[in-house]
Amino acid sequence: MNPIVKAFVAGAAPVLNAVRRMRHGGQPLFLNGLLKRSRFDYRAAIGDGLDSSVVTAPIMWIHRALPEARLAMRETKSDGSIEELDNHEMLELIQNPNDFYSDIALWAGTLLSYLLAGNAYWIKVRNNANRVTALWWVPHWMMKPVAPTDGSEFISHYEYTPATGLGRMYLDPADVVHFRHGINPSDQRRGLSPLDGVIREIFIDLESSNFIASLLRNFGVPSVIISPKGGGMPVPEDVEATKTWFKQAFGGDNRGGPMVMGAPTDVSSFGFNPQQMNLSYGSDRAEERVCACLGIPAAVVGFGAGLQQTKVGATMGELRKLAWHNGVLPIGRQLVDELKRSLLPDFQRPRERTRRIELYWNTDDVLALQEDENKQIERKLKELQGGAITLFDYLSETGRDADDSHKVYLRPLNQIVVPADELAQVVEGRRLPAAVTSNTDDPPDDDGGTKTLPEPETKHSEDWLPTDREAANEEQIERGDRFVTRLERAENGISEGFEQRLRPVFEGWGDEAGRIGQNVLEGNGEKAGRLIETKAPDDQLVREIIDLLNFEAWEAQLSSRYQSEYLAIARDVAEAIEESGYGTMLPDARMREVIEAGGKRAGLVDLSEQTRAALFKALAEGRAEGEGVTALANRIANQVEGGPFKDASTRAKLIARIETKHAQNISTLENARANGFSRFIVYDGRLGPGRSEPSHIARNGWIVGYEDAMTMTVNMRPNCTLSFAPHFEL
Repeated sequence: MNPIVKAFVAGAAPVLNAVRRMRHGGQPLFLNGLLKRSRFDYRAAIGDGLDSSVVTAPIMWIHRALPEARLAMRETKSDGSIEELDNHEMLELIQNPNDFYSDIALWAGTLLSYLLAGNAYWIKVRNNANRVTALWWVPHWMMKPVAPTDGSEFISHYEYTPATGLGRMYLDPADVVHFRHGINPSDQRRGLSPLDGVIREIFIDLESSNFIASLLRNFGVPSVIISPKGGGMPVPEDVEATKTWFKQAFGGDNRGGPMVMGAPTDVSSFGFNPQQMNLSYGSDRAEERVCACLGIPAAVVGFGAGLQQTKVGATMGELRKLAWHNGVLPIGRQLVDELKRSLLPDFQRPRERTRRIELYWNTDDVLALQEDENKQIERKLKELQGGAITLFDYLSETGRDADDSHKVYLRPLNQIVVPADELAQVVEGRRLPAAVTSNTDDPPDDDGGTKTLPEPETKHSEDWLPTDREAANEEQIERGDRFVTRLERAENGISEGFEQRLRPVFEGWGDEAGRIGQNVLEGNGEKAGRLIETKAPDDQLVREIIDLLNFEAWEAQLSSRYQSEYLAIARDVAEAIEESGYGTMLPDARMREVIEAGGKRAGLVDLSEQTRAALFKALAEGRAEGEGVTALANRIANQVEGGPFKDASTRAKLIARIETKHAQNISTLENARANGFSRFIVYDGRLGPGRSEPSHIARNGWIVGYEDAMTMTVNMRPNCTLSFAPHFEL
């Protein structure tokens, strides 16, 4: 070896050794110090938080909710099969942790410490054979992890200080289950309290409650003041006698009786306005933020601040589901993850520790996560009508008698098969209209001659024009053109923004479908990275995946996006109407019609049918390619997010383009009608020959009524330049 290199390696050896041997930082000298930008110790002021309703209410809700789920255990065998371990020793011990309380009380104490302080502790009690025979919850303020000052160990022992006055106990880390809420950067041995970020809000709520209580306790005032007129000064004996007489004469059951005074006397009421004590803003702020830190919507807890959400479309059932998905289940998963690390090995022999055992919360009995019975039946009926399940499946799963004669699919005869290379010509499940025919109904062209106007076969064609149309003159067309050009300039920017907001929605659907698809495949015995070998038919796998997808939430999400975009477009069109001198802003009633039109357009998208088709396609292609579970789950995600299109980007771009133009037309028609217009000039084929259809170019310059214009808007094809401008009746 080169002497220079050898010398360098020798000099670097201590550094390399230090890297290979982890050294842990010592414990911080100051924990839970002052908050930023404040010299007041808010943490000390709120104490443990147990006397604050804004803290205890959501924590108690989680206490009540978690026992609805059941702690369970399952093992994945070498052949891929899954076995439920219902009688495992650890589960039995947790259900009966000691002789004095059950698992519900154990979890209640654990959640209290975990959510208040970010740390919860169980002590394991062992018998003479070193087997764990009991579990005890320890309040978080009685236990702390301790590390040696030289940093040689992460945790050398736990210091337990029971409230017995007998001093401290030093426990081996193997005898403690330490549930951490993440990792506290101030002390990496502890978890981080989820309420650390809302200390001030909790203090605000406590102070407002104390303020009101103090007013009522210390500043109580008399109901009336009785004083003699004329400057008389009664003696103390007369004052006491009058007070005693008034209480007896007008207190208790004598309230409301007449009063007659024997001398000129003033009797006036006295008090303060309760509205001056309204401190609801501070309480609402605290309720919202504490619940947000715990992942629980404030409405499900019963806080007034959260009930406002139910006024904007979110039902209480949806909020309860959100509370489970964002709050209870993530917390439960963190707890069982620590049990698998700290407690499960005590119940396994060394050779058993290679077993693939999973701890999880079984939510089959959680009411908030169950689908409504009517919705289940309705969904099954749609699956039957769509040909995804047999009549036998439908009858069996809805509690009706069925036999082998019902093992048939019901599929409509009017469905068509669309080859994969033609998917780009399909818009959200609808095939584009076919080319139109021609006739000789000839409006005047720009040169004073005539131009051929193709006449479609039906009123529902994209090229349709009413027979009672009239031709607009050059001046009318030029005036309307300024308004239409103004809308076209705004169209691209609006469409691109709409596309950016739609794409994450579709990608989220794909991620959810891929995750659920992987779980279903693994539940049928498949393994990641292995060619899928399940004997389950595709329709069964698709049905299992469909059952787990939340189409209601998807539809609500899409409808919300549509309605918000339609509202923004309606406002832009209203400004263009006003700028062009056609009228004033859109009235609220018409604005609501435009917004509702957006929601209805979103409702035309059959998400369940599109997703089902994507799942069948993904499974068929995945099997043909010999893909494993992970690759197939990715394929499912890509197919579902793309829907009937190539990918989520294409889907978002085409939908945004179509809906932006549609919203502009709907807004134009509704706004103009509100301003007294009943007829409109048609502008179409704006890209010119070679880029626009001849039949669309031929529609340019005609005057049609409101109803006919609305029909043309509904029939509009993708990439169409159809627009309208109000027609002045001269």
